[in-house]
Amino acid sequence: MASVAVLLPTAARAAPGDEPALVADRPGFGESAITVPQGRVQAEAGAAWTRIDRHTSTTDLPSLLMRVGLPGPVELRVLAPDYVRTRSEGRTTTGWADMAVGLKVHLGSFGGSDVTLRATADVPTGGSDLTAHTLDAEAAVAWSRSLSERWSLGATVGAPRFRLDHRTLTPPSVSVGRSLSEHVATFVEYGALLGEGLRTVHRLDHGYTWLVNARTQLDASLGVSSAPPDFFVGVGWCRRF
Repeated sequence: MASVAVLLPTAARAAPGDEPALVADRPGFGESAITVPQGRVQAEAGAAWTRIDRHTSTTDLPSLLMRVGLPGPVELRVLAPDYVRTRSEGRTTTGWADMAVGLKVHLGSFGGSDVTLRATADVPTGGSDLTAHTLDAEAAVAWSRSLSERWSLGATVGAPRFRLDHRTLTPPSVSVGRSLSEHVATFVEYGALLGEGLRTVHRLDHGYTWLVNARTQLDASLGVSSAPPDFFVGVGWCRRF
């Protein structure tokens, strides 16, 4: 279970001067409803350890997502291949996963709520055991709203298409964020995995972020799931240039 991304706008404190608030798409299952400002580049990366079952675990890094602010407001997204190390019953295997490219568009602010639309294509560049072997597409809508100076609410609904079994899976999530101080924030998030012929998988994660300065953020999170993979823990960082 990879930690994908969510940090609610309220959890990102206003930056000094003219620097826009730093909002990352990690950690979490969902993602933010904010795009990177035009002319800026934002790098987000991390490492995660995941327990598949009591015999198998994986470690993956660097989970590097490059976000480039374009006019629009639109952002270009490039997810670099992850290096995955799997340990199972005394055996260790390693390899590279697929990369992904896409665009994210901020549709606007409506009554205090922000909405974005993202489209991504997974490119089969990974090793034979870690690639989907085909070009897989995904679309997602993210929504967020500030409830107060400290509290915020967000949700993401995506619809990836897995060509291997010709089945569409929907991974909705909803999260609550709270600023604990000028630099520290926390969130709790519920996610699910829905699909035809698939028993609903329930997921829960919890994490913290630390705004080191106006352009740098660190994070840590952990999560559990009702089906394998059943537990993960991760750390990461975000840097805007």
